[in-house]
Amino acid sequence: MTAAGDLHVAVLGPFEVRIGTAQVELGSSRLRTLLAVLALSAGETVSVDRLASVLWAEGLPDNVRRSVHTYIARLRNTLGAEVIQTVSPGYQMQVAHDRVDALLFRRLLAEATPARGTEAELATLEQALALWRGQPFEGIDSPALHGTDASHLLELHLSAAERWIDLGLAAGRHSELVPEVRKLVTRHQLHEPLWGRLLLTLDGCGRRAEALSAYERLRRRLSEELGTAPSVELQRIHADLLRDRAAWVVPIPPRQLPPDVAEFTGREEELKRLDGLLSGSSRVCVITGTAGVGKTCMAVHWAHRAAERFPGGQLYVDLQGFGPGESELDPHEALSGLLQTLGVSKHRIPVDLQAKAALYRTLLAGRRALVLLDNARDAEQVRWLLPGDTGCMVVITSRQGLNSLVSRHAAELLTLDVLTRHGSRQLLIRRLGRECVEADARATDEIIDLCGGLPLPLAIAAGRATATPSAPLTALAADLRRVRTDIGVLATRDARTDMRTVFSRSYDLLPPGAACLFSSLAIHPGPDIARPAVASLAAVDQLQADRLLDVLLEAHLVAEAVPGRFTLHSLIRTYAHDLAPVADTQIHRQAARRVIEHYLHTAHRAARLLAPAAPMIVPAPPAPGVRPEQLAHRLQALDWLRAEHRVLFAVLRLALTNGFPSHAIQLAAALTPWCDHRRDWYTKAGIRHLAQ
Repeated sequence: MTAAGDLHVAVLGPFEVRIGTAQVELGSSRLRTLLAVLALSAGETVSVDRLASVLWAEGLPDNVRRSVHTYIARLRNTLGAEVIQTVSPGYQMQVAHDRVDALLFRRLLAEATPARGTEAELATLEQALALWRGQPFEGIDSPALHGTDASHLLELHLSAAERWIDLGLAAGRHSELVPEVRKLVTRHQLHEPLWGRLLLTLDGCGRRAEALSAYERLRRRLSEELGTAPSVELQRIHADLLRDRAAWVVPIPPRQLPPDVAEFTGREEELKRLDGLLSGSSRVCVITGTAGVGKTCMAVHWAHRAAERFPGGQLYVDLQGFGPGESELDPHEALSGLLQTLGVSKHRIPVDLQAKAALYRTLLAGRRALVLLDNARDAEQVRWLLPGDTGCMVVITSRQGLNSLVSRHAAELLTLDVLTRHGSRQLLIRRLGRECVEADARATDEIIDLCGGLPLPLAIAAGRATATPSAPLTALAADLRRVRTDIGVLATRDARTDMRTVFSRSYDLLPPGAACLFSSLAIHPGPDIARPAVASLAAVDQLQADRLLDVLLEAHLVAEAVPGRFTLHSLIRTYAHDLAPVADTQIHRQAARRVIEHYLHTAHRAARLLAPAAPMIVPAPPAPGVRPEQLAHRLQALDWLRAEHRVLFAVLRLALTNGFPSHAIQLAAALTPWCDHRRDWYTKAGIRHLAQ
């Protein structure tokens, strides 16, 4: 076995050489210097001239090459011949970089990047700093190493230490930092940036008197030994301490974004719109859409894409507006968390909400930062968290449209629709693999249709397919068919992804009138419903119906497919249908009757306009709350029948299946003139067959 595999060289403190656990003593100072130089360039060739200049700084020997080779031979005798190889124009040491503490230190610093996340960066920096045991190259008598090489390593060490302290300050770990920062200040007694961080750590623990005393000690020492005053930055911190001001801005940009979504797909146009805001005038964007449509995923994905455009940092807050079993995050709490992220210790955070918001805006002034406010309940929860500086950008996700932010703060509104068929297929391909998805295109299409293009149900379906890789997609599609009548088919153990729970968070927050209308909408047979029919369904006047619809539109529980006509996503309709057993069945039966009679009486009026002389069955007066449409002339009747013909046939079936046979017969008779007008004998025969 070669010694190279077990060789360890430590230069970040007293010089040490080990082979395995055995300490290696190198009696000659030049041998120690030679080994240190070769180790610092492990795996690279060091020329004879470079080695000679370090070994004999006072003057080169007569035969440089022979002298260097003599010391190389002595090292080989001690460490093993295979450790040092002759490679023109010099020598190369064969040792792993991780076995040389200075090289390992540099590698760890390269890995400690903000992109890995704060916790990972902090842990890596701690690992790197733990390698230091004192001053570099202790025990080696070499002016060359103690000059440029040592200075460079010390600069890296100080930079890493300062960054580590800053990360700890940002995380609120002031008490833990004090002893370590004191050690660093003792080691680097005139390094003012470290003193500044000592003052901040002491103040963050509520030890302001100690912080002021430490500043005074440093001030006297600088004056007596160097004849200078503390730096401008130290003086600013001192002034803030005297004025009891929490004005320190964390010197590192926060990186709080959740992990990016590995399987993110689609949304190209929406991402382009967000990119466009970077050069536009609007600095606030509200991403809205129904539950499960992927608002957070898209916002986080875009934020990672655009992170480098915000060197001032990326802040993230889950406002818990629609979280399962949670109350929304109070603006007081949200601001306190943001202020601590920006370097304000807990005891210096103002109590008053307005004062908190003012300090928050002050700390963000002059920064180019991104603030991602996820899962907002309403505009009031958000408005306290908007920075005042136009250099910052705010992205908000919410199931509500937050229209007041659009009007008061010129926010851009980006509404997410369901994924296209192509986008849905790509999502499944990312999760399951192209071969699995394309093996049964028909089953894949059915799964997409049953999930209605919503990313969350598609992800649930993909998860089930992954859990049972031996089962074909046809089996998954067959199981998902039950979702037409039972939203529980998309249940999961996680309340954040269980579809019934996800939808219920939107429903539970509705005011009573809107909640009643929403559950009643499942009674309407669809495929869409016009405003006047909504008024009859809810037994309210048109103005009240419009207000209730606006609430449901704002909550994205209904969609306005075309002006004046509203639809429910298929899964939301199933959820609304599931609410019926919970509600009063008598109330639902009354609502069904109002729907039927709304269309019956309006269709009867249309038939009278189309065929005024034809004999017709006059329906009984409508039930209370029914408001048939007042058609005034023939063209208006034709327009109404064209718009409602699919709904009318569905209402006919509703009347038959819900125990209103006389209504079905009367509606069939009212539709006969429409069929005669269109010469649609096939439909006319079908209507008669249904009504029999």
